[in-house]
Amino acid sequence: MLPLPTTVIAVLFGLRHNQPDETVAEVFGCSQATITRSHQILQPVLRWVTRPEVNQRLEQTRREGVPVDGFVAPVDEREAYHGLFSGKKHVCGQNVQVIANLDGRVADVGDPVDGARHDAAAFHISGITQRWADHLAPGGPGMIGDGGHQGTGPTTPHRKPPGGELTATQKAYNYSVNRLPPPSNAPSATRRTGRSSRPATTRS
Repeated sequence: MLPLPTTVIAVLFGLRHNQPDETVAEVFGCSQATITRSHQILQPVLRWVTRPEVNQRLEQTRREGVPVDGFVAPVDEREAYHGLFSGKKHVCGQNVQVIANLDGRVADVGDPVDGARHDAAAFHISGITQRWADHLAPGGPGMIGDGGHQGTGPTTPHRKPPGGELTATQKAYNYSVNRLPPPSNAPSATRRTGRSSRPATTRS
């Protein structure tokens, strides 16, 4: 049994570094069951404690333009489940769409989608499109995505035409779009078990 301050640190360590329970248990010198139980007890508390800051950040983000990005959260091999293998990433996982503020801090995370789905499809299936529809509407704050989101609504960089080159204007445009930081905490949106989940600092 760990002291309460150490237990809180262990839980935060596991969440921040996306470590499995057995690794956290080894680091803190306790059993895996202790760490698993601590996560189950303390995660709701951590969500409650961080809720005011989260809500404030979310409301601010809803008033400004946002970047969207996707990543594949590995789930190891799951032969019984079809559609998890990402041909692009060469790993079994789930596609997670992430909305950030202009500083790159995570503001919202979409529902997990099979890893075989590309960002363009996952963007709609995950619920992000519906929750952030105002940003995509004419006159809205706006949303910026990468090439994987082309044709889905967000502003995206120009693609080089087959056998051609981008114009100087297009290159300058791409440079300005790509200067925005990506969602820096996207990997933290996965749980220690490898299953996708919203982090403690996002909406529930």
